Amino acid sequence: MPSMIWIVLLSAAAASSIGGLLLCLRDWSKQAMLVMISAGAGLLLAITFLDLMPHVWREKGEQMMPFVLVGFSLVYVLEMFSPTGKERGTPGMVGIMTVFLLHAFIEGVSLITSFRLDAEVGYSILFALLLHKIPDGIAVASLVLAVTHSRRKAVWGAASLGIATWVGALSMGAVGEIFPANWSAVMLAITTGIFLYLSASHLVPYIQKARSMQPGITFFAAIIAYLLLSLYLHGSHTHV
Repeated sequence: MPSMIWIVLLSAAAASSIGGLLLCLRDWSKQAMLVMISAGAGLLLAITFLDLMPHVWREKGEQMMPFVLVGFSLVYVLEMFSPTGKERGTPGMVGIMTVFLLHAFIEGVSLITSFRLDAEVGYSILFALLLHKIPDGIAVASLVLAVTHSRRKAVWGAASLGIATWVGALSMGAVGEIFPANWSAVMLAITTGIFLYLSASHLVPYIQKARSMQPGITFFAAIIAYLLLSLYLHGSHTHV
């Protein structure tokens, strides 16, 4: 595999950290934290519908869509039995980090798979991966910072996305032939369902409770920003 892939993957890891650094250079008020959650929720919802859903549908959509429902239901069931399942005042950091890391891992897997099938497609995905790591990092950092009030954890949360992508790429490169051909598509579909639950059923109601214009405006601004980025990427490259 060309060394250029690993160089750009390292750059993607750095790009994920940018969001954490931008959000952690100062102390933030409670209102600012709410705005960060709103931005993260908007990005999460946009990523789900503009990135993950289309990708799942392209991967044998009729067969994969039931796994989206599995992912959605899985988080609901886990929250029912979780000690904090009844405390719906703030989004759960463990759930958020789990799905983002799983998504990043699958991105690494998809990257290596695409290079094995078609080098040109692989480079297109690599470029798209590098660009959209920044909004992913911002989404994770804002949500982790709002929940934990720890800038250090927010930075590490954002940086961990790049690490997870590296692990996914290395794992697929080492043992990819062991797993069934469609296993990554199934995992991506489950991840999509989890993202959908967290954004639409968890974060959006939390924002609505604030009954303030600013979080709502921020929420829609984040969606529009990712929509424009998605349109740009689809105009010139295949999006991951």
